[in-house]
Formats: sequence, C-alpha cells, structure tokens
Amino acid sequence: MDKVELPFKVDQLIEARSFISGYRGAWFRCKIKEIGRRKKEIVHSMEYYDFPDEIDMCIFTEIQWTKLYQKPSSSSKSTVIKRQLMVRPHFPPVYRECQRPDLNTISEVVVIVRDVWKVGDLVDWWADNCYWSARITKILGDGKARIDLPQPPLGEGSSYEVSCSDLRPSLDWSPNDGWTVPIPEREGCARLIKPVNQGKSAATINIYLLLV
Repeated sequence: MDKVELPFKVDQLIEARSFISGYRGAWFRCKIKEIGRRKKEIVHSMEYYDFPDEIDMCIFTEIQWTKLYQKPSSSSKSTVIKRQLMVRPHFPPVYRECQRPDLNTISEVVVIVRDVWKVGDLVDWWADNCYWSARITKILGDGKARIDLPQPPLGEGSSYEVSCSDLRPSLDWSPNDGWTVPIPEREGCARLIKPVNQGKSAATINIYLLLV
C-alpha cells in the first residue's frame, strides 16, 4: 500500500509517464478522471489530452488506469531500480532571468533559468506531444543542440539534434519536497521561487542544476 497520500484530485491537470517500450522517459500532459484503489494500491484514471485524434495508439486513445508507483522492467538481474512515482502536478511556469515576475504577484512555484544552455544540462524535450527527459551532449549553434535520452529501462537511449526552443529544464517532484532541481555532475544554478503565501516571505531557493 502507498505510504503517502498524494495531493491529487479529479479534474486536476498533471503530468504522467509510462514504462511501455517506445515511450520510456517521456512525460505526458494529462487530466485525472477518477481516483481509486486496486489491490491495495492507489490508481488514477487519466485522459491524455494532447492525443485526441490518435486512433492507432491505444495507450492514448482511452482513459487509462495507472498505478502511482511502478518499477520498470529490466533485462539485467544485477540492476536494482526502485519503484518510480508515475504522476506529478503540472509543470511550474518557466521564466528567463530577464523575465523574472514580480514576487508579490505569483500564485505558484516558478523556475528561473539563464539564457544559455550548456553541455551536461538536464532537460525535457518537447516532441511528439510529450516531454522527453534528456541530457545535452553538444551545443551545435544556430539555436540547436544534441541530446541523449536515458538508456533503458528508464529511457529509449537515442540521440537527437533538437531546437533549443523546444527545451525546458528538468525538475524532480516528490510529495515531501515538492518541486526540486536535479543535482548535476557540474555545478550550474537555477532558482525555484515560491509565492508569498507559501512561507513567511517569497522564498528563492538556490539549487545546483544542470541547466540553462
């Protein structure tokens, strides 16, 4: 049974992922239609609203029941992978440093990023109506970069040349910590800003990030 009751409700807009081959490492924008329990586990039925006209992809054309925690299958018996949270709230708004909003007007957590992507940054790539988790491996110029997707079983393991305008910084979410930034191998800097009503004052959280 899930140890933590997650703060989701019917009709809430969220992001969800799947460990089905071909879609590993991607986050899909969804709406929660129902919440229930099956075999003592919390499950959500979700509508993938970016795929309203897809008729040949069964995982998107119907409302799907999804366990909140799942473990990806691996062909390697020596690889130990913990169960992963499959659902999280909608992604917070992203602002460039020059676009920083008035801290007194924000109503939810926002993320502030710099203007230049760098090799090693953890990003989400918008393609095929979903966000693919990736790492930048090369800056190509002309507003483009090369990215690598995570290797199976957490990703599809491919490389792509992409437009930087289709990238957003990767974030982690947990029921205990909320939104956080992944710890990088190389130190960059991003800031998550909380609204005034989530603390004594508007709080800027400086965290190390692989990022813009």
